[in-house]
Amino acid sequence: MYPVLFHIGDIPIDSYATLMALGFVAALATIFYVTPKDGDAPKTGGLDRPQVWDLFIVMVVSSIIGSKLGHVLFEAPGHKTETGETINSLWELLKDDPIHWARLGEAGYVWYGGMIGALLVAVYYFRKRPHLNAWLYADAFAPAIMLGAAVGRMGCFLAGCCYGQPTDGPLGVQFPRLPGPVYPTQLFDSGIALTLGLVLLWRFGRRRFDGENIALLLILYPVLRATTEFFRGDADRGVYGLVSTSQLLSIPLLAIGVWLFFHLRGRPDSRLVEQTE
Repeated sequence: MYPVLFHIGDIPIDSYATLMALGFVAALATIFYVTPKDGDAPKTGGLDRPQVWDLFIVMVVSSIIGSKLGHVLFEAPGHKTETGETINSLWELLKDDPIHWARLGEAGYVWYGGMIGALLVAVYYFRKRPHLNAWLYADAFAPAIMLGAAVGRMGCFLAGCCYGQPTDGPLGVQFPRLPGPVYPTQLFDSGIALTLGLVLLWRFGRRRFDGENIALLLILYPVLRATTEFFRGDADRGVYGLVSTSQLLSIPLLAIGVWLFFHLRGRPDSRLVEQTE
């Protein structure tokens, strides 16, 4: 819709990249909001701002790489070769462009890929730092992930990607290059992420056990995201039989979330570190 926000001289400032960057800023602000300013947190096993900043940088890098890899793995069909031929598989894409996955400056990112990549790296990160309360940090990052996604999804809306199926209803939005109005599924996802992020932020100080927030995220977001996928109409989402790529990925994430919730809630050594500003 507005793929370019403005120009600085002859340089176009893309809306998608700008909103993605603002999403990371929103995520960082959220994490800092729940992190104490004093220096006693490391002694009590709580959140530590320097440690939060270190982890945030790791999560940003891993999420960007993960979302780009997700794009290559799940959205290879539909790309075009230099001669204009349609690519039908991952292998054809890598054969035509072996470093497509490394072109971070080009469009093409899968949000779930970024989330999965960041979670996998976080597991390794905390295994190397057993003195940190990993579940407490995960709970603090949970609302930040959602609020950052809420901002980032607005970039999808402005760029005109990830749109919905055609509709004549009052919710229809007309995008350039499309023959008629479609559901603004980008706004659906943004609203879901915003609502869930605010709920998790509110719940952070009301958690009953460490790990509750991240478990709830992994339970609720896959269900909500799988629901909005029924309204998606863009070819890039990928379809495997009756389900889309995101719906397929939602299944194991939901299962992990349910397992974490009951496993962590029942741990006899479950500890809840109180955080105050």
